[in-house]
Amino acid sequence: MGIITQPRGTLLRWTRFKSDPHGTGPEKRSAQIHHLCADAGFNISDMAPPSRLPRMQAWLSGLSARWRFGENASVDSVGFGLLGFRARFYRTALQNHSGIRVLLWETTYDSLLPTFAKAAGYRVIALPHNLEALVSEHAFADPSHPPCCHLPAEIARLGLSDALFTISREEQWFLEANNLLPSYLPFFPDPSLALECLAIRETRAARAQNDGSLKGPLLLLGSGFNPATARGMRQQLTWLTKQGSTTDILVAGPSTDRELADFNSPKIKIFGGVSRAHLVELLKTCSALLIHTRGGAGAVTRIPEALLAGVPLIANANAARDQHGVPGVHEYEAETEFLSLASTPLPIPPTPPRPVQAETRFLNILQQLAKPRTSHA
Repeated sequence: MGIITQPRGTLLRWTRFKSDPHGTGPEKRSAQIHHLCADAGFNISDMAPPSRLPRMQAWLSGLSARWRFGENASVDSVGFGLLGFRARFYRTALQNHSGIRVLLWETTYDSLLPTFAKAAGYRVIALPHNLEALVSEHAFADPSHPPCCHLPAEIARLGLSDALFTISREEQWFLEANNLLPSYLPFFPDPSLALECLAIRETRAARAQNDGSLKGPLLLLGSGFNPATARGMRQQLTWLTKQGSTTDILVAGPSTDRELADFNSPKIKIFGGVSRAHLVELLKTCSALLIHTRGGAGAVTRIPEALLAGVPLIANANAARDQHGVPGVHEYEAETEFLSLASTPLPIPPTPPRPVQAETRFLNILQQLAKPRTSHA
């Protein structure tokens, strides 16, 4: 895509995450969206919550919001104080924005923001990083919590948007089955991360064997504080330990040194959180990346990044959602299938194509919604 030299104006955005192409999965998604908008000539003004709000003001504002929206005012059913904090924050940010009346809505936790935005004359583009009901704080903390109980409210509030983009085909299908019309905008690394991935791929290709595979340790990568991720990593390590894997196994990610410490052994090394430079070295030398998630939202950012870096993946169907059948993604359903893949040399996958058509569709819709409204006499 070419760079637009003349700025089109400034969009307002609400995301809980900074735009960091080398950060966490959500930060990479926010960075991707930021780059696409910048590439089309738009600036982005990220909404910043106030540091505090007097308790009585927050409580009264929350009471008003709950009276107006009922139990669907917030997906996490917060009390009046926090709800009022959000309501006051949203109203103030919308009023103070002097740019284009378009809201990029990435943090889609409640119906307050799109409702206030529409009333203030904004067009709303919803860009949920995933279906929040599946990863809400309740579901995150308690695997027995039924996440589907929040789906009707989430579908209703996403329906308030003027345009809706999902990160996966599964979410697109599900929301369309519920009478919404979402478009698909898959994750793909922004240019700075893409260049780093391609450099990793070049190193891996230079070290590859005659069969195109790379001989090295298996790498488990994920956040140990995420219950769905930790459960999956524990499952894979249990299988590998039971088999008595002869391959070295490296484990990296925040809190993995605490959550998975009982697996430490001469063949299994658990690093915990690592620097970006250390992670790059791990990706350059590993034979494959192992991903297994139980519940949660899969690995929709980790897989495209690994494929671009030339790292084959061994993943269960949940982790591999939106990437089924993609070259380099090797899926398994059972323990025996996993162990067979983990002991098989896997070739460096082909370079995945950039989703140009999806990106163009997003920018076309964005540019259309950013046009000034025409008034009729």
